[in-house]
Amino acid sequence: MLRSLYAGISGLGANSIEMDVIGNNIANANTVGYKGSRVTFREMFSQTLHGASRPVSGQRGGINAMQIGLGTAVSTIDTRFQQGSLQSTGMITDLALQGDGFFMLSDGRDSVYTRAGAFGLDADHHLVDPGSGLRLQGVMAGPDGTITAGAWSDIIIDPSMSVPAAASTSLQIFGNLDADSDAQNSILESQHLMAAAAGSDALTGLYAQNGDLMGLQDGDRIALTGMVETGGTAATIDASPFLVGSDVVGEGGDTLIELLGWVTAQLEALPEFNPGEVTLTLGADGSVSIDNGSGAATLLNLQLSVAGNSDFNSSFRFTNAVAPGGTGTTDDPAASQGRLRAAATSDDLLTDVFNSRGESLGLNIDALNPQTTLSLSGSIGTSEAPGYNLVADAASTVQDLLTGLQIAFGISTDPVTINEQGEVLLLGELGTENALGQVEIREVGEVNPTLETSFSFTEVQEAADSDTFTMSSMVYDSLGNTHNVQLTFTKRVGLNEWTWTAEMEGTEELIEGGSGTVTFDSNGDIVAFRYADDSGHLSFRPQSADDQGADIVIIEIDAGQLGTLDGMTQHAGTDTLQGMSDGYAAGELLDFEIDTSGTVIGRFSNDTMQTLARVGIARFANNEGLLQADGNSYKVSSNSGAAMTMFAGDGEGTLVVSGALEGSNVDITAELTNLVVAQRAFQANARVVTTGDQILQEIVSMLR
Repeated sequence: MLRSLYAGISGLGANSIEMDVIGNNIANANTVGYKGSRVTFREMFSQTLHGASRPVSGQRGGINAMQIGLGTAVSTIDTRFQQGSLQSTGMITDLALQGDGFFMLSDGRDSVYTRAGAFGLDADHHLVDPGSGLRLQGVMAGPDGTITAGAWSDIIIDPSMSVPAAASTSLQIFGNLDADSDAQNSILESQHLMAAAAGSDALTGLYAQNGDLMGLQDGDRIALTGMVETGGTAATIDASPFLVGSDVVGEGGDTLIELLGWVTAQLEALPEFNPGEVTLTLGADGSVSIDNGSGAATLLNLQLSVAGNSDFNSSFRFTNAVAPGGTGTTDDPAASQGRLRAAATSDDLLTDVFNSRGESLGLNIDALNPQTTLSLSGSIGTSEAPGYNLVADAASTVQDLLTGLQIAFGISTDPVTINEQGEVLLLGELGTENALGQVEIREVGEVNPTLETSFSFTEVQEAADSDTFTMSSMVYDSLGNTHNVQLTFTKRVGLNEWTWTAEMEGTEELIEGGSGTVTFDSNGDIVAFRYADDSGHLSFRPQSADDQGADIVIIEIDAGQLGTLDGMTQHAGTDTLQGMSDGYAAGELLDFEIDTSGTVIGRFSNDTMQTLARVGIARFANNEGLLQADGNSYKVSSNSGAAMTMFAGDGEGTLVVSGALEGSNVDITAELTNLVVAQRAFQANARVVTTGDQILQEIVSMLR
């Protein structure tokens, strides 16, 4: 009977402890970084009434032992280290751990460990737990911002901290240089010049006597019309049209002589004519004549025509009637038409050349005056051209005039030419200082307005200088003073290469690497960035040689990875070069931040960022073996294992989250459920005690 009383009493004690743990969990449901606990029970020693016996062969079987338990006891009180939810606070010094590990705090002698990261700065600029004053541990960075292995120490963020100036060592250039930056020459083009047409001239290039281009095109059909009168009877000429550009014999052709041969064949095919009785001749003046060798047939109103082409039609209208044995012609002096023209060539005599209006140049060259002098003049840039006096005679050709113009304007690169349209082309030297203009051709001692107006030149391409692009970049010396380096790029004509020169915008003295070239491939990718002196860098003295001051600045120019588009490029488009250098002036600490690796990064007034410290974390082989200490912290025990110090983000899966706190991992719903279960268990154990008491009372009553 007494055993039941003691068992009930043990149950009361054990469940009372569980309610204590549950109450503590609920009380810390809002405690930052709190880890909830749980209670487990074990059965106390059992009293054996009799032991077990083994079976006897052929007799009785075995008998189990008979035991009575003596109650329960608390087996363990375990801490649950599951991750708590993160709550954003926006405060930089609030830190939360996501993953396994603890922040390490120290008072200078002993260390404790916590998941509660509500830290702040104290009067001495230490990162501390404001509730206990314990200082957060980690590793401070060196003066250059590097973290080196060593003993952990307090983390100090001094607002008066500054970083010294650093001289620039590299200048990165990126952007585009316009591929269309070559220098251009001026190109002048005259009105077309003409000469009497020859049989070999293309039909599509024929001009009328007045200078208008007939404009024949391949595929045009030329009709032969007229009548043949014999013995008072007239018959209409019926012939298939001539097809311009056809290569079928007898159907058409390309040249004037082929057209005249076709006309002859068409007329001789008529019954009124015999072979050899019709002859068409192209005269030296460009007119076409026709000889009628028949004995009785008269050609009336003979005409070649193309629908809608008045210049052609008026040029191929023959004499109204060509009698037997007579001659007709297309030449009509009264109407100034009928003489065919073609574009002049360099071999044509000047005396045989006509201007774009169909007028002779009117040179005063004849038997009485076998020579005349042509004055060739103009301007080059803003200066007067050297000029040239060409002595012309009856044997002078267009080529002589072209050569004279080349001499007059000092052109050495491209010869003066006449194109297929009979237009004289003057190509000047490159650059605006060589721009051609005000071309004038006069006959010395003569009044010849026809000549002077025959060579009216039009500028078809304007002279231009090579484009240069200048960029400026700021660099620093060892004292933090700023200096502006100006780089000027100039395109080399006809090449995928630019020359560059460097200049300092102040009184600095360039020492090395002040010029060079940059080369691109056909895709616009950079191939090479070279220094003219092969120094491999640009260097300058920040002050005069006699003055003390900063060290000489040595800068390597980075124009991009060769063969890629990550630096300088050369494509058609806008020049967009930019430069970015390293180095900086001295700066004061403005603010700081803490990244996921626990690195404390300072932001300084010179727009630089530098590592100040790194927050450490500790891990244990057995987190449940830690001893709870004041202030939601833990201490090392013999069963937790020694602290293993490390940093977040070093491959262990733990991250530091700045501006957030880890909440308690207590589940209120589960704790309340556990509280109900513990309460019922306590009540049941209390009932065991009261029931045992009542039975004892009955026994006592029996003795009375």
